[in-house]
Amino acid sequence: MTEQEIVELKENLEAKLAELIDRAEKLENKLREPGDSDWSENAVALENQETLMALEGATEKEIGDIRLALDRIAKGEYGRCSRCQKSIPKARLSVLPWATTCVQCA
Repeated sequence: MTEQEIVELKENLEAKLAELIDRAEKLENKLREPGDSDWSENAVALENQETLMALEGATEKEIGDIRLALDRIAKGEYGRCSRCQKSIPKARLSVLPWATTCVQCA
């Protein structure tokens, strides 16, 4: 990848990270809301809470992946497979910008 492509990617990752952090905070606040005193309403709320918890977990994982990618950019390791040290193809990075391995090592 060219230096300009990496700069643009870094900016995109930082924007996505900010968006995900905001989403994680909203999910956390939603999960902290008190339940309803109505039993049937609580059953629905519990089901919704399980969905929110799954979304929160997925969001936290994506935040971690993006932070790792930004760290690899800072260290000059971005775009290189962490296992075989070969270049990760641009096509893979365009679909999964936080990929740390090439397809063969994944």
